[in-house]
Amino acid sequence: MIRKYIIFSFIGLALTAPLQAQSKDGLFNLGRPSSKTNESSTKDAKKPNLCTQHYPLGAPLIVSAEKEKIARRSFYLCEQNYAVQFDPATKNPIWVAERLVGSEQANTFVERADNFQSHPVVPKPAQASLNDYRGSKFDRGHMAPAADMLDDYSMNQSFFLTNMVPQVGPNMNRGIWADLEAMARKWSEARGEVLVLSGPIFGQGFKTMGKSNVAVPTHLYKIVLDPKTSESIAFVMPNVQIVTRKTRSLDQGNPEFPQTMPQSAVNCGRACIIDDFIVPLSTVEQATGLQFFSQLDAQQKQKASQKGRMWSVRR
Repeated sequence: MIRKYIIFSFIGLALTAPLQAQSKDGLFNLGRPSSKTNESSTKDAKKPNLCTQHYPLGAPLIVSAEKEKIARRSFYLCEQNYAVQFDPATKNPIWVAERLVGSEQANTFVERADNFQSHPVVPKPAQASLNDYRGSKFDRGHMAPAADMLDDYSMNQSFFLTNMVPQVGPNMNRGIWADLEAMARKWSEARGEVLVLSGPIFGQGFKTMGKSNVAVPTHLYKIVLDPKTSESIAFVMPNVQIVTRKTRSLDQGNPEFPQTMPQSAVNCGRACIIDDFIVPLSTVEQATGLQFFSQLDAQQKQKASQKGRMWSVRR
C-alpha cells in the first residue's frame, strides 16, 4: 500500500553521523592524500569561506552541539558554479550552494558529461566511491544539478561525488526532484537571480551503504531565495519514490533498503506536486542543525513563504 506522507514527521530527527572507522580523537581517520592529490589544495579545502560568490548572504552555519567537531572534519570545496561543505563522516555534502543568474540559465546549454568521479583534493577514504553505489538502487544524486552548469568545465565538476547523495532514482531523483530543480532555474529567469541551497537530512534509523559506509539520507531539502526581496521558499522531500502525474509505474527497489521499495512510496492522497512539500525555512533549520542566510536579520528571514502562488508554483 502506498503511504500518504506527513511533511512534518521529520521534525526533531536525530542527526547523528555514522561512527564507523573512528580514530582515537573521535574524528574519522581520513588517511593521507593519494599521490594524485594536490596536498596544498587539500589544505585549502579545510578553510571555510573561500567561495562567497556562491553564498553572498553567508554560508550556512552549523548550530548543533557538535559544530566544532563537524567544522574541523569538513572540507570546503569551491567549484566554478557551486560551493560545498562536505562531511567525511557521512560521505555526503552538508550543504551545496549555488547562485543562479536567470540570463545565464536561459541562454546556456551544455551537453551532459556523466563523468562521475572522486574529488581530486579530498582523500579517497573520506569520500564515497563509485562501487558504493553499484547495485544499491540509489542514484548518485546531484545537489548542484548538472543542468545548472554553464560550461564544460563546470559540468565536469558537477559530477564530483562530493556533490552527490544516495538518492532514490525512479520517481524521485529522476522525477519530482528534477521538476523542482527545473523550477529553480525558471525562478532565476523570472526574478533575475536566485540563491539555492540543497542537501541531505538524516533521520533516525538512517542506513549506510557500500564498503565506505555512505550515509543514506531519509529526506532532502532545497531552499530558494530571491536576494533582491529576501523572499524565500523551502522544500523537504522524503527520499522515497513519490507518485506524480508523470508516474507510469513504481520501481521494485532493493529489499536491503526499504525506502527504495514500492511499499514506501508516497502519493499525498493523490498525485503529488512540488508545493505539497513546502515547509517553513525554520523547519529545515531545525531538521538540519543549520542556520541559513546568516547575513539576513530575523525580520528579513520572516519573508520566507509557504505559499506556492507567490512563486508561481503550478498545481
